Amino acid sequence: MEHHETDVNRWVDERLSSLDPPGNWHPDSSAALARLRRREMPRRRLWWLWATLSATAAAACAVLLLLSTPPACADPLGCSQPAHPRSAQPVPSPAPEPAPTAIPVVAPSYATVPAAKTSFKESGSPSAKVVCDLYTDYECPYCATFYLETVPQLAARYLDTGKVRLIHRDFPLAHHHYARLAALYANAAGEVGYYREASTKLFRTQEVWSADGDVDGQVAQAIPRPAMEKVRALVKNGAALEDSVRADEALARENHVERTPTLVCNRQALAGNLTFSRIQQYLDPLVDGQ
Repeated sequence: MEHHETDVNRWVDERLSSLDPPGNWHPDSSAALARLRRREMPRRRLWWLWATLSATAAAACAVLLLLSTPPACADPLGCSQPAHPRSAQPVPSPAPEPAPTAIPVVAPSYATVPAAKTSFKESGSPSAKVVCDLYTDYECPYCATFYLETVPQLAARYLDTGKVRLIHRDFPLAHHHYARLAALYANAAGEVGYYREASTKLFRTQEVWSADGDVDGQVAQAIPRPAMEKVRALVKNGAALEDSVRADEALARENHVERTPTLVCNRQALAGNLTFSRIQQYLDPLVDGQ
């Protein structure tokens, strides 16, 4: 029995001694680290490839989302309420150019424009048989162009000659954060006799106040200080001003106005690419038939 235990102990000692490194062995940490990196390299390459593909896919999705929901004022026909980002409705294509002898009619019938008393928002003769309502948004760039470039041509040919009565109506779009405030300031200025000055200033400086919201500062540059104090008081206690904007919005809904600028003349709506020449093609037969 004792001999057997001696053999076992000897066998264990031999096995343990075989695990000892040779006397001339010295550890090389650099070589060990290099072998470890070579083993890890395939895994790192796979992880890098996965991360790159994931980032590319995310970027592609973002681009598709932007392309599917263009800005509300990117439409060359004017500004309109933006579609919901997740809406399944397709984005409508721009309407084809009409024949040169016609102006596109958006809908066959519209609410009759009330014969309101002459106010600061009206131009032309109160007795003109042709009445046009102009729906604009002070933050819409197409409205600014129309107001500053086309309205003066309309005034010279139709308003100042008593052929047409033009009523400026407010239709601030929800995604234009300061358009409603601008309408309130313009109408308040109109109440104290400076509607045209305030409206022109707001359209000319649209890019400035639409970025910082300083509508007050821009209007203050266009009218005298005493008048501006009255404007601020009216805006501060602006229930009547709000009622005026809401009334214009209600009439816009009746007339199925969907974008700005829109011109509604004698119960027909003209929207999209409102150049003076195209409006003239529509108005001349009306005024000549008076």
